Amino acid sequence: MKRFIPIFIYMAFFAVSSLSAQQLFYAEGGEIQNLVVDRANGQVTVTMDIDVTDVPVGGDDTIVLVPVITDDVQKFKMPGIELMGRRAYLYHLRNDNETQSENPFTAQRAMKRAEKKAGGKQVIPYTHTFSFEEWMRGCKVALRTGECACGKLHREREEVIGGFGHEIYQPEYVWSFVEPDPEPIKVRDESHSAYINFYVDKYNIVEKYKNNEKELAGILESISKVDDDEDLTIKRITIEGWASPEDTEQHNQTLSENRANSLADWVTKKTGIERKNIEAVGRGEDWAGLRREVEASNVEGKKQILAIIDETNMSLDGKDWALKALVPPTIYQNLLKNIYPRQRRNDYKIIYEVRNFNLEEARVLVNENPKKLSVGEIYKVAGSYERGSKEYNHAMEVAAMQYPEVVAAAINAANLRIAEGDYHEALKILGRSNQEDARIQAAEGYIYLLEKNYDKARELLSKAAEQGNEDAKHNLDEMEKHLASI
Repeated sequence: MKRFIPIFIYMAFFAVSSLSAQQLFYAEGGEIQNLVVDRANGQVTVTMDIDVTDVPVGGDDTIVLVPVITDDVQKFKMPGIELMGRRAYLYHLRNDNETQSENPFTAQRAMKRAEKKAGGKQVIPYTHTFSFEEWMRGCKVALRTGECACGKLHREREEVIGGFGHEIYQPEYVWSFVEPDPEPIKVRDESHSAYINFYVDKYNIVEKYKNNEKELAGILESISKVDDDEDLTIKRITIEGWASPEDTEQHNQTLSENRANSLADWVTKKTGIERKNIEAVGRGEDWAGLRREVEASNVEGKKQILAIIDETNMSLDGKDWALKALVPPTIYQNLLKNIYPRQRRNDYKIIYEVRNFNLEEARVLVNENPKKLSVGEIYKVAGSYERGSKEYNHAMEVAAMQYPEVVAAAINAANLRIAEGDYHEALKILGRSNQEDARIQAAEGYIYLLEKNYDKARELLSKAAEQGNEDAKHNLDEMEKHLASI
């Protein structure tokens, strides 16, 4: 399995902004040190050290410091600090006065009081966490200052002290080219149904009875079509006999077995295929098929008939009698005439092997009869052309169309659509394959990542990761990092 990283995915960065240089504020009397803006899981934390050693504050004065996030239009003010002179600080302690939080400048913000010390170094540690809003992306961090006098702020100024850079983590998603499983022996089959008429309770085949000539001729034609092809070798034929339910369950089981065996004997006689290579099985009454026929029809009493068929506490013979007892009697008569005949059938399957082909033969068959080719043979055809060429893409798509259940064929054809940006068609191709396969789930999850449908991507990638798919684990981890950064 080859892994690729699409070239259109950008390199990744974490949403962290830091400031290494000191920033001066308040007439260059103070310094902002160690400013860090960290964003994760939708939260922003601003931390810094505010050196106020050389900030001039008179004994009766108060300076208000408020960190702000701004884009020059919108502003988000964080809780501020009241840096007080000695006498102002003691006065507020003694009188328990309100801080400047009542002032419109700092409205409804809990202020931190700090006394301006005389002499010696004084650094105030600061940290605040708040919810990130989209408008904040790329903003600046500023410090707004003002001098408090008589309950009002004067000489207000706002100085930028750092950046609010928030690059989104851009994930490096991966997708893989899947090698197909080898198919040394190519086994194929043709399935058909024959509606052969029998006399009541009889199982011998009468060729001239009703529509039997046409039905029997169709069986021989299907077998001859395979048998006459030099590339194919019939290995066996299976026949399943079915009966309609107008008698007992046991009677119809035996009848279906006898009719299937009778047809198998007839095929041996007409084709020369050995009887041991023809498997005949009686399936009895086909109630599932009966329900499909009734559901698709406009038969009289449809709702009543379906209710009886769906009854779980009734035996098959009990259902048969309940159908016969429906009122008016024409309901059952219509069943006998129009629905039951389709239940009396023989399903048969011709199972054969296909020889292997060289490249030149395969190049012809990929257009004329791709069913004869294995996925590996079709890939050899694709590989004989330039990657991304019209012929290459055609062969890859033929593999997916011919073998939608083959995981490798579906994923690789979907990858072509992904590269073209046609995510809808890629999902459509994958949808025809096994939805429980971890590789299909991982591929579908990858597409939903590209479409930014993160809920659906998480659902599928989680399922695939639980089964051990490495691509899914990687992409799920990358997605969560990306989402955490925004």
